[in-house]
Amino acid sequence: MSVLSGLFLLGAAAIVGPFLFHLIRRTPKARYEFSSLMFLQPSPPQLTRRSRLDQWLLLLLRSLIILLLAFAFMRPFFRTSTNLSPDDVPRRHVAILVDQSASMRRANVWRQAIDQANQVLDNLEGSDEVSLYTFDEKLTPLVTAEESVQLDRPQRREMIRTRLAEIAPTWSASNLGAALVGVAERLSANDDLRQTKATLQIVLISDTQAGSQIDRLQTSQWPESVRVDVRTITPDDDSNARVRLVEANKGTDAGTSPPRVRVRNTSNSDINQFEVIWHRGDQPASRPVSFYVPPGESLVLDAPCEPGSPGPDRVELSGDGVGMEFDNTFYVVPPLQEQVSIAYFGSDFADDPEGMLFYLSRAFSETANRKVEVIAIDAETVPDWNDLAETVPRLVIITQAPSEDQQNLLDAYLQRGGHAVVVLQNDDMVRDMSGWLSDVRLASEEVKNDASSTGSYAMLGQINFQHPLFTPFSAARYNDFTTIRFWQHRNVRLSDETSAEVIARFEGGTPAIWSMNRGKGQIYALSTGWNRADSQLALSTKFLPLLSRWLELADQQKLASRFYFVNQSVPLPPASGKKTIQTPGGNTVQLADNATAFADTTEPGIYLLRQGSQELPFAVNIADAESDTPPLELDRLEQFGIPLGMAPTHAEQISELRQLQDRELESHQKVWKWLVVSVLLLLAVETFLAARRSHVPTPDLGEA
Repeated sequence: MSVLSGLFLLGAAAIVGPFLFHLIRRTPKARYEFSSLMFLQPSPPQLTRRSRLDQWLLLLLRSLIILLLAFAFMRPFFRTSTNLSPDDVPRRHVAILVDQSASMRRANVWRQAIDQANQVLDNLEGSDEVSLYTFDEKLTPLVTAEESVQLDRPQRREMIRTRLAEIAPTWSASNLGAALVGVAERLSANDDLRQTKATLQIVLISDTQAGSQIDRLQTSQWPESVRVDVRTITPDDDSNARVRLVEANKGTDAGTSPPRVRVRNTSNSDINQFEVIWHRGDQPASRPVSFYVPPGESLVLDAPCEPGSPGPDRVELSGDGVGMEFDNTFYVVPPLQEQVSIAYFGSDFADDPEGMLFYLSRAFSETANRKVEVIAIDAETVPDWNDLAETVPRLVIITQAPSEDQQNLLDAYLQRGGHAVVVLQNDDMVRDMSGWLSDVRLASEEVKNDASSTGSYAMLGQINFQHPLFTPFSAARYNDFTTIRFWQHRNVRLSDETSAEVIARFEGGTPAIWSMNRGKGQIYALSTGWNRADSQLALSTKFLPLLSRWLELADQQKLASRFYFVNQSVPLPPASGKKTIQTPGGNTVQLADNATAFADTTEPGIYLLRQGSQELPFAVNIADAESDTPPLELDRLEQFGIPLGMAPTHAEQISELRQLQDRELESHQKVWKWLVVSVLLLLAVETFLAARRSHVPTPDLGEA
């Protein structure tokens, strides 16, 4: 016989009560006066045995009642011969997920993570399946159930320990949401394939810093069968600050505006005094600049470099917490002034406010990064662009019909990959350049929207913001072109057979801006100009960004940007011949001749792209989110429907199943009811016997 609640056996200790009551003896206290004994000396009764048991039958009945009552509360039942086997409950599949992002480089965080993973392995049962994954921006399976299906469990765990000893933190950002969803989907798919109905468990070992990306959890349905046990790793000193470049030498005059540096301190930091200094290689390139930044705030200050010294390649922060140096360096590309030339084919002058050259020559001011020179070319001049590459302009702007020799020059320029902007200033120019512009014709002989005759104007009605020319204006705060009024425009019609792509149209549907390929180059055509007689474009805030965008698209030999983050793909400029990239560690990576991107930016530092005679440096830094090191609130994971905690072990599941079977047996047998009936019967017998034995008959003394 077995019981459900053995703890109630302690209630049997109440059996001591009847024994105590039977052993208690009280000295008679009543006094009776007898006249015939008043002269005798009183003497109390003397007991030979002070404690003596009597009424044995009542004592046994009362003790038995207490024992039966305690036994009834213990819920006894008769166990059957059925035994549980290990196959009666599902086994566990435990996936160990280790954070490998850059924030795990802090202090002793990584060592704690490896120790925690080994501890999880030590606590596993022999029947548990186990796999190992790591993650930063992407999920990396190291040991999966499919890979080690031929190994027994001890060998698989030894393989996991070996893989743990081989890995190290990377410089990448942390995408916690994608990693959790990826492992959960793999566990569910593997369980569905094998039809094991296993208990699925993820053990997350991470610093769970607040900068981890968890957006993927919002768009994914979490499997209900997968639980997550979070083992949060915290450093001994969790103070952390980061340094970033806000503005690097972008003043209106070259070299007059010092770079501005931002220092941000985390909210849980205990430090508020920092210093920032510029470096070039191993040598300092500036004096230290002190920053006082309270926890949870940031401060921006000028950090000038030493005059006359070579441009620095990084800014470093000192005074941070112990072991928090992983984000204390921000790499920059030393600024070099780029010489850019624009060829302007037109008859107006730079000092004539009625012409377009007046606004074009004043659009670009000289900065430390770029100097733009506008070269005016009249109708009789044919420049020589074939001798040296430096003489070839970055962009050509055509505002009058070129001569035959000039057209031949422009055709050769476009075939080599040049970019040209054609501004159709009048109907005669449309007729003269119709063939060169792929059969563009006038839809009407009248000039539409002439302000001098009608006083009306036109506006842009349709703009293709997906085109590279207008991509920078696609955001909601920049895509409003309704404030620009066009007083005059040429009512043109494109040929049905042309391959031109219309980028923008006026409200009436007339093409305003369109583009077409010419060899390796590109032609952009406008049916209106930015002179005062045609439009307000030159006076709007869109004019300078539009010109800058044309220069960017024309610069095919230039990197799209000089600042990237770790693991971010770097688009390479098109160029034939040998291409190599020198990494910050000094290694040289050989690229294919037709390579269009470089994705092996696995560490922060300065990279150098060499193609032909050009050397194009670019800087790679760790993501800003990795410096957001305060711990993530785990309640946010529960909000996405993720059950937290450790799933029961195989032994615990067997114990729970056995308890369930015992409860079912006890509920079916209900032995406790018969024990309660027995207690009631014994109480009746005890009451009857106690009543009889407590009754003392009165003696008959006769008549007085």
